[in-house]
Amino acid sequence: MATRLNDEWALEHPPTTALWSENFALVFTDPRSHTAALFSIGTWYHDTSVWRENLAVRLPDGQIVVGTNFGRSTKGAVVSASLSRYEIDAPDRTVRLSYDGPVRTHSFQQLMETGVHCGRTNRLKLDLTFEASAPMWDMHAEHKADPTGIAGAMHIEQLGRVGGMLRLDDREIVIRDAFSCRDHSRGARDVTNFRNHCWINGSFGSGRGFQLYFFKMHGLEGPALSLATVVQDGEHHSATIEQLEVVDGPADFGRQHTVALRSNLGEMRISVDEVLATLPIHMTSPFNPAFGIGQGSYGLLFDEAIRIGWNGETSFGWCERGFARQPIR
Repeated sequence: MATRLNDEWALEHPPTTALWSENFALVFTDPRSHTAALFSIGTWYHDTSVWRENLAVRLPDGQIVVGTNFGRSTKGAVVSASLSRYEIDAPDRTVRLSYDGPVRTHSFQQLMETGVHCGRTNRLKLDLTFEASAPMWDMHAEHKADPTGIAGAMHIEQLGRVGGMLRLDDREIVIRDAFSCRDHSRGARDVTNFRNHCWINGSFGSGRGFQLYFFKMHGLEGPALSLATVVQDGEHHSATIEQLEVVDGPADFGRQHTVALRSNLGEMRISVDEVLATLPIHMTSPFNPAFGIGQGSYGLLFDEAIRIGWNGETSFGWCERGFARQPIR
């Protein structure tokens, strides 16, 4: 069933619910050009007419360029803060993402030690087109609720491929047929009791793909949310998560690990064989993500471009895993 336009576009009149948030994200992994990127854009907790855009691109030399801005430019099919433009070109199928403006360059070590710093800027111009390779996954279709209070009462996401280009000053990089995933969520988002989470997805050339979302919360025993789907030849099959490894400390980035899912297709055991890039993010309460290490009370997330294996096939995907050893105050 096609996604309703109301679920693809941002709400014109958001509710006044406390901590209400609407968020869009797009990631890609491109081993050919040795680049990876995360774009996210979401409403600001003080005023939902203000949108916050975060963009990080890992370059072939290992450096990470970061742009963060706020603005009020979202309307209809276009989600935008100030320098980015995320446009629902064709619901369920195509999205255009562009960015043109200043970014700051950091090493991974700098982001982990001091976070994003001010100073010299470069110009990044980015133009990408996302094409769906699988139907949209409505994560809450079977239970219509988010028991964590974080993932969003509405959460849809989709596997696809990305192509286009990015230019940093006078250096141009072409992106061709790169693995990608996009998502859209909305609802009240209280991250205070966040403990661990995993958001992992990938696809293989044989037509098999997978997506999962997993949360643990302080004060709750066992998983607070554990949802997954296996995609085969354009059809979703609801799955359970049988094996998963969370992260519990800042040294846990870059680890190989294994994911096991079970659906009516049988067991799917996916190995994360290599981490190609890591983008560190910290998350504060009320909900606000920013690249690099934070100060005070926060959760730390590692967004990683990954090489994966399953059933003798090798392919690529995305893995986001995070932790907060204590409630985020």
